[in-house]
Amino acid sequence: MKTVNLGDKYTHRVTLRLNEEQYDFLIKVSSILGISPSDYLRMTVNSGMVATKNGLDELSNGNMLKGMVGTDENVKTDSDDIV
Repeated sequence: MKTVNLGDKYTHRVTLRLNEEQYDFLIKVSSILGISPSDYLRMTVNSGMVATKNGLDELSNGNMLKGMVGTDENVKTDSDDIV
């Protein structure tokens, strides 16, 4: 898989834990698109950036989330930490 970098250097690293279903999805989708899993995740982050560009300040203040239902993925993130 070829890495596509549009000029900006990647200076920050993120570690992400996935369950088996999430990992399989990531591998399959990135394979179908012919890109690395990292490039696919960058694409999803970029999509989120574009989608929230105009309302990012409102989102950070919690104004756009009122009345929305979702899950907090961070609730159990430390339950299997070995470090």
